[in-house]
Amino acid sequence: MLVCALLGWFCLSACVRPERVSVDREIRKERLVFAVKEGDTLSLDKYECPSALAADSARPVMIFAFGGGFKGGDKAAQRYIPYFERLARNGFVVVSTDYRTLLGDVEPDRMATPAAFAQSLTQAIDTAVADFYTATRFVIERARTWNIDPARIVASGSSAGAITVLQAEYYLANAASLSAALPDGFNYAGVVAFAGAVLEREAPRWAKRPCPMMLFHGDADPVVPYEKAVIEPFGGLWGSASIAGSLEAMDVPCYFYRVANAGHEIADLPMVRNQYDVLSFLSRCVLGRERLRIETLEAVPGDSIAPMRFTTRDYIRNNLPE
Repeated sequence: MLVCALLGWFCLSACVRPERVSVDREIRKERLVFAVKEGDTLSLDKYECPSALAADSARPVMIFAFGGGFKGGDKAAQRYIPYFERLARNGFVVVSTDYRTLLGDVEPDRMATPAAFAQSLTQAIDTAVADFYTATRFVIERARTWNIDPARIVASGSSAGAITVLQAEYYLANAASLSAALPDGFNYAGVVAFAGAVLEREAPRWAKRPCPMMLFHGDADPVVPYEKAVIEPFGGLWGSASIAGSLEAMDVPCYFYRVANAGHEIADLPMVRNQYDVLSFLSRCVLGRERLRIETLEAVPGDSIAPMRFTTRDYIRNNLPE
């Protein structure tokens, strides 16, 4: 589990001209550069559906982080588009953001020991979180011109992106130094994570109540641990099952969707086949602020049981750069 885990920025001025691309006849897309960090130009794609927008009220926002094992990835990958379009048609402004992927530049032999791997993974996750915070602040600062509600910004991500958004909320709840990049008092309105985890030395502990969360995970995931992958004394990744347990202990609204015998495909599949589940969570637990705890087990009757026990070495091997 740890394996998946263990595996001056400059905001540009508003004079940067957005790239305008038509996704389809209903959805409008804009590409905006939001930062340059250490020579890397970071941009975000903004999706909205004008016909679904209420002119008299500020709109909710979904900020999305792509997957790719912190080695690469594409914020505009075709597999994400149905998810973005569905949210946009339901009144959300969707922002799919870049972040730096540090593990793509690390030679495998530099992560040969548990200590080296833990250090590289921590740096990669913290860098992704810092960039996600920068994108979030960029969005907040445009609340008036975009007609959005900063109190209704939801974070979502797939795989490494799911780790990023969960870690971002974890750092906010625990007042980690990186979270100082966001305005005082800010918190995400919700998190939707597809096969994610939190990197920590011990089981997740939230100093203050986190936002409502929706967690999807296959219980036979060999890439991001469903429960945990820990290397003593460095800690490791605590997956969706562990996170759901910690939220239950604090009576935090949570929708935990487990898929029996499923692997890492649950990092992507729910964005196509579980759109109504996501919209229900957003409508009830985030926008409607209902205090609900929902658990769903998706299983195939009579299906044989897949191996669910992976060693930390398995997770590390599955996440090393090629």
